Amino acid sequence: MTTKNPRSPRAAAQSHARKALPLDHLVINTHFEMNAAHTIFEQLGFTLTPRGRHSLGSINHLMVFENDYLELLGLPSDGGPLREEVLSSPVGIDGLVFKTTNAAHTHQSLQSAGFAVQPVQAFSRPVELAGVVSDARFETVRFEPGQFSAGRLYYCQHFTPELVWRKEWQAHPNGVNNLAGLLIVCESPQQEAKQYVAAAGGLAALGANGEYRVRGAQYTLVFVTAVQYAECFGGLTCVGGKRSSFFGAIALQTASLAPLRQALERLQKNGLHTITWREQRGRLSVQIPGFNTLLEFVDTDIA
Repeated sequence: MTTKNPRSPRAAAQSHARKALPLDHLVINTHFEMNAAHTIFEQLGFTLTPRGRHSLGSINHLMVFENDYLELLGLPSDGGPLREEVLSSPVGIDGLVFKTTNAAHTHQSLQSAGFAVQPVQAFSRPVELAGVVSDARFETVRFEPGQFSAGRLYYCQHFTPELVWRKEWQAHPNGVNNLAGLLIVCESPQQEAKQYVAAAGGLAALGANGEYRVRGAQYTLVFVTAVQYAECFGGLTCVGGKRSSFFGAIALQTASLAPLRQALERLQKNGLHTITWREQRGRLSVQIPGFNTLLEFVDTDIA
C-alpha cells in the first residue's frame, strides 16, 4: 500500500542524496566448480551469459537484470593463469560491487576519506556477438585487504555497457528483474553499517527487528547479528568460516514466485533434493548446495 506524501524539491533532493551508491553487481565465488554452479542456476530459471574469461585469470557467467547483475565467478582449470584474489577467497557470496562512472575520481575520493585503496585496475574479457568478438572493458577500484572482512567490496566502471546489458540476456524464466539487496552478518550491525556508509554513502537506519539498514535507490544492505540471522533463516544459513563478518544472503526481486516454485518442485522430482528452500509471506529462500550461498527471492508486490 502506498500513501501520498508531498515533499518540497529541496526535501526530495536531500532524500536522494542520502541514498547509497548504485549497485553494479554481486558476486558468487565458485572456485573450480563453475560447471556445477552454471547447471544449478540455469535449473533455477536464470538466463546465463556465455562463459567469459577475464584478462586477470578468472572465468564468469552473468545473470543480467534491468540495472545490475549477479555474477558467477570462477577459475579456469586448463592450466592458465589464476586470479589470486578469487583463489584466496572462500566459495560463496564474495563480492559487493558499486557502480562508478569515474574510477579515477572514486579512487581519489576514497583516499581523501582515509581509506587505503589499491591502484585503479583495468581489465577486459572478450564477448562474441553474431560472430564478431569485442572486448568488454572495465576499471575497478579495490580496497587494500583487511578493511571489510565480510568479502570483497569494490567499485566498477563499465566502458562497454552495451556488451553486458543486452535484451537477450535480461529475460529470465524465473521472473527475476533486479537485485534487491545483500544481508551482512556481523558482530556489531550498527558499527558495520556505518563503515559501509563511509564507503558508499547513504544512511544507517535502525530497522523494526533490531537490524540496521542502508538503502540505495533500488536495493538495501541489511546488517544483522549471527543470532538474528539464524532466527530469520534457520537451517538455510551460510557459514562464515574464519571471517568475523560475512555476506549471508542475496535478495532478488521477481515478478512472481510461481515460476521459481515450479522449478524447485521439478528439481525435487528429479532427485536433486539437496536444494533446500522455504517460502513465507511473499518470500522464497533457497540454499544452494555446495556453494555456501543463500538466495532470497522477493515478490515485487512486497519488495
